[in-house]
Amino acid sequence: MNVAALRGPVAVAWMSVAGATLSAVAAIRVLLDAPAFDLAVVGAGLAVTGGAGASIALCAPRWASNLPLRWQLTLFSVIGLGGLLLNVAVAASLMFLSPHDLKLLLVLCVFALAGTIGPAQLMSRTVSRRVEALEATTAGIAAGDLAARARVDGADEVARLATSLNTMAASLQTTRRQRDDLEQARRDLFAAISHDLRTPLATMRVMVEAISDGVVTDSTTRDRYFASISGEIQRLSALIDDLFEITTLDSGALHLRLETLRVEDVVAEAIDMFRPQVEKAGIHLAFEPSPGTTPVQADAQRLARVLYNLLQNAIRHTPSDGTIVLRTAPLGAAIQVAVCDSGEGIASEDAPFVFDRFYRGDKARSRDGAGSGLGLAIARGIIEAHGGRIWVEPADGHGATVAFTLPAIA
Repeated sequence: MNVAALRGPVAVAWMSVAGATLSAVAAIRVLLDAPAFDLAVVGAGLAVTGGAGASIALCAPRWASNLPLRWQLTLFSVIGLGGLLLNVAVAASLMFLSPHDLKLLLVLCVFALAGTIGPAQLMSRTVSRRVEALEATTAGIAAGDLAARARVDGADEVARLATSLNTMAASLQTTRRQRDDLEQARRDLFAAISHDLRTPLATMRVMVEAISDGVVTDSTTRDRYFASISGEIQRLSALIDDLFEITTLDSGALHLRLETLRVEDVVAEAIDMFRPQVEKAGIHLAFEPSPGTTPVQADAQRLARVLYNLLQNAIRHTPSDGTIVLRTAPLGAAIQVAVCDSGEGIASEDAPFVFDRFYRGDKARSRDGAGSGLGLAIARGIIEAHGGRIWVEPADGHGATVAFTLPAIA
């Protein structure tokens, strides 16, 4: 037997008819001890009616697909029962029934067939209503209502379909929210960049025009203008560096060159770099390392960038004669670094947003103008890339502490 030729719905249907016919003939032979001729006649009749029923069952889904699901289920139930009753009537007429009894049997079969329609309708209505509810939910999702959810009843295929639909809708809703957030972040980024670029460019243009038009003639004023232009260029360069850094973090292209190092060494180098600046500003800078800290695996250059940003932020918000203290200490399986300042502090309502790009609280203003608003966002990205975390401890009017952790080497 060629098994490959029997594959598919048609082969399955005909094999089912053949098996049922042979089983029925064998049962009649055993139970009734019928003659061979009668068995052959009954078998032929069952084969014909069974084949007709199988053909109808195969063709019905094609031309019934335009009907509502409820009527399709009812129709299939009626076809199945009708085929069964037809087989019974044929077998009975061929074997033992008189014409009078055959008529009675046919009436009973028709009654049974008609009586099936009502229960089949009721049973199919339950399934069809669930499918209609799914259809309504999918229509809502297709129309843009990603908050639409299907009701999940039971654990059958329809329930699993509803669960999958709800999962898909939730995923789409999350994707849309992320897309909207990214779009809003892009707009905010462009707006902030435009503002931060326009101000220094306008300042430099005024100064350059004043010098080129001969408005400024004395060397002292001209040198002061040149110094201001140089400062604005440095700020623009720093802004561009920050933008490049944040873009690298966003794209996932940040490559860490990990090495074993002691955090205290990187902190000490950062303090030495900022020492002239804090002395000029009249700020006291101190370092309080904790003994016994273990090394970490980190990118020394990126870690220095984090400390640079945090120290710049602390200096910007600390008044003259203020204090900035850096502390290192073990914290569980990590090393904690804290930058504490005695500045105006961070308002509690600003604390959740200080790591957002271009966020500047109302009081977060330096003596020489606000920073780019990217420093803390960059610091968070670098620390999280190392597997650590960073947070702020606000204290209105009593300074602020920005701390981060790095996993220690076990």
